[in-house]
Amino acid sequence: MTDQIPIPAVFMRGGTSRGLLFHKKDLPKDKSLISKYLLKIMGSPDIRQIDGMGGGTSVTSKVCIISKSVERDVDIDYLFAQVEVDRNYVDFEPTCGNMLSAVGPFAIEEGLVKPSNQNTEICVRSVNTNSLIKLLVPTPNAQVVYDGNFKIDGVPSTGSPILLNFLELEGVKTGKLFPTNEFSTKINDINVTCIDLGNPMVLGQAKDFLINGDEDTKTLNENKTLFEKIENVRKIAGFKMGMGDVTGKVLPKFALLSSVNKGGNIRSRYFTPFSCHETHAVTGTLCVASSCLIPGTISYNLFKCKKDKKVSIIVEHPMGEIECVINLENNFQKNLKNKKNLINSCGIYRTARKIMKGFVYVPKR
Repeated sequence: MTDQIPIPAVFMRGGTSRGLLFHKKDLPKDKSLISKYLLKIMGSPDIRQIDGMGGGTSVTSKVCIISKSVERDVDIDYLFAQVEVDRNYVDFEPTCGNMLSAVGPFAIEEGLVKPSNQNTEICVRSVNTNSLIKLLVPTPNAQVVYDGNFKIDGVPSTGSPILLNFLELEGVKTGKLFPTNEFSTKINDINVTCIDLGNPMVLGQAKDFLINGDEDTKTLNENKTLFEKIENVRKIAGFKMGMGDVTGKVLPKFALLSSVNKGGNIRSRYFTPFSCHETHAVTGTLCVASSCLIPGTISYNLFKCKKDKKVSIIVEHPMGEIECVINLENNFQKNLKNKKNLINSCGIYRTARKIMKGFVYVPKR
């Protein structure tokens, strides 16, 4: 006998994030008890997370809770949990696109989805945002393959490319693609774009926050004045977006944009929002990339590329770049007046790796 409870789990990297994946049936039904368990499992609150599975950063303290969907034409329900590193808090509001690339292989290998002989398409419902994502997982010989030659910046190894195709993106949290009913909103004498596409975000120009936009993560994280300015704007934006008081909450996220000086189309520094992301969130990429094609947004005039109905956009981040393919709605130009029904879908390739499968333990008390 032991005084700890064993819970089956799989430890995986998904994109540029890392975390634990659970079957929903293996966790308590009560969300407050789930939060208690996840804090213990990850070792929070503690900046080192020395007593748990977390890696001491927001991108390595993530949890995916997976179940078979009862919804017709949907295979998997995906509930994401962001376990805060230094706070006694688990946030179920946002979703994570990077970890989605781990959800597909997990669902196949855990018997929730039957694999096809070449590529397996999996329709996923994001419980957090109620949006749909279609995954295309390489499964030659009806088996998941992790090894491959596809490289994503922020991960030292290559892997097999997994396509994430995001649908039903607009207004997932606020009900509106542009929650302030403006392409550009002035807050504290600074023009920002408030957009809700996959996750709600505030987009600003780097120069308006007194940075160049090409700084590394460490430099930005040490700039306390910058974070104070970001948070002041973000709190006001939260009210204007109909999200109420967002103090202590991770939504809306924040990004500071600038023109590129390398081979991309736009440069972004993405904030989680209490630290700068070492690379770039997938859902944040959807917002930044899509807004590049919408006249009047902060991104539009910074974007360097021909603006077509279907375009591949490269977003530069601190460790390289991330590419996103945007499909506009057929009536895009007509729909601009109403600021909705503009983005049909967004596609991004990621890789994943299974690191460990076994049990994690939580105290009975």
